[in-house]
Amino acid sequence: MSMEELRRENEALREELKARQAMAEHLASERGLLRTLIDNMPDHIYVKDRSGRFVIANHAAAEGIGVASPAELVGKSDLEFYPLGCGQRFFTDEQQIMKSGQPLIDHIEENVNHAGVRRWFSTTKYPFYGADGQPAGIVGISRDVTLRVNAEEAVRLRNRAIELSGDATVIVGRGSPELPVLYVNPAFERITGFTLEEAQQSGIAGLLEDGEDPAATQALALAMAREEEGGAVLRSWRKDGTAFWNKVRLAIVRDRDGKATHFVYTMSDVSKALDAEQKLEQLASHDELTGLPNRRLLMDRLGQAIAIAQRSNCLLAVSFIDLDRLKFVNDTHGHEAGDRMLRAVAERMAGCVRQSDTVARLGGDEFVLVSLHQVPPAVPGERTHVAELLAKVQEVLAQPLMLGDAPFSVTCSIGVSMYPDDGQDAETMLKHADEAMYTAKKSGRNQVAFYTPPPEGATASADPPAPGC
Repeated sequence: MSMEELRRENEALREELKARQAMAEHLASERGLLRTLIDNMPDHIYVKDRSGRFVIANHAAAEGIGVASPAELVGKSDLEFYPLGCGQRFFTDEQQIMKSGQPLIDHIEENVNHAGVRRWFSTTKYPFYGADGQPAGIVGISRDVTLRVNAEEAVRLRNRAIELSGDATVIVGRGSPELPVLYVNPAFERITGFTLEEAQQSGIAGLLEDGEDPAATQALALAMAREEEGGAVLRSWRKDGTAFWNKVRLAIVRDRDGKATHFVYTMSDVSKALDAEQKLEQLASHDELTGLPNRRLLMDRLGQAIAIAQRSNCLLAVSFIDLDRLKFVNDTHGHEAGDRMLRAVAERMAGCVRQSDTVARLGGDEFVLVSLHQVPPAVPGERTHVAELLAKVQEVLAQPLMLGDAPFSVTCSIGVSMYPDDGQDAETMLKHADEAMYTAKKSGRNQVAFYTPPPEGATASADPPAPGC
């Protein structure tokens, strides 16, 4: 070989070495960039050989496992970093991937390290092969989805709680003018009888309509229009046409920008609670035997009547009514007959007075009638209006009442006080009517006496009548 040929051959070798060196530098640069890219990714990226030992891992994988650097993972298996059950599960899965050649895609798996820290990962693993075509290991990418899994679990728990709740829940969309019903829970169907499809046809306005109290419905509609929380008790209707008292609450769901996206209504059937409350109020303000107002409600009604008489300049009378022979009925026919007589008296008295009047029972054989008359007080014949009403009461009570096999006519002694001459407050008027009633008792049965002030310097007599009257 000539010197020229050697020179050319040497030049070619130098060029080839330069090219190889440039290629090596390029590959090293790419490897560096790739390493930088992998190490800066938040996902756990790793490569394991056929025996399950780490060959490559990024910083996220090392940090997630609990070591300082990826180098501490190389040559070691999961069994050295995880509890036996967790590490063995990873090894078994990876061996199956290499055996089947099928990758594991987006698999949600639990990860518990030796420190007891529990995390959830979405993992993808696939096999890679050597020059001989045999599986050489796996490449894995695991993303920490603990926050997502916890959020999904919280949603599942909330959904389950809503499904099991005794209160009805209705979710309404805010995104369109139609305000579509998007969801109802089982309690809604149980309370109202309507399915989701039927609720969607009615719309939220139809579900909340209260024909007896439009103002309550309007208050909820206004709260919704203003995107404010609110509530009301409505008279709602079930699918079968029966009514129930519906306690409704409105809550607003907003997005991150504060814009309302949904309305959530909760509904409770409070019929039993309201009925119980009404019964308690009835017991607190009414006589249990007759259902008439008791002393507490009487004094309230009398106070209102005094205010009306003052404003309207009309006649107000308080009539204290004492049945003449209740003790005789109890002793002769028994207390059950006496109770029956009291109920009949209450019904007859309430039936013969005006709706604006009040008939109350104070207890025992004592009743009170509060009556307003549309005539001015202190005019000639003012007592005539009261006397005519009381004569009607006596006539109605005197109608025969069967006690056992014998008819019995009820008589009563009545004392009357007039506003304002006989008292300007409820207690005084009732006291003076009671005193007048004793005057009537002394005059004989079935009498009416109007209150007369005692002579100046004298004391009013309020001695009770003799027993048996």
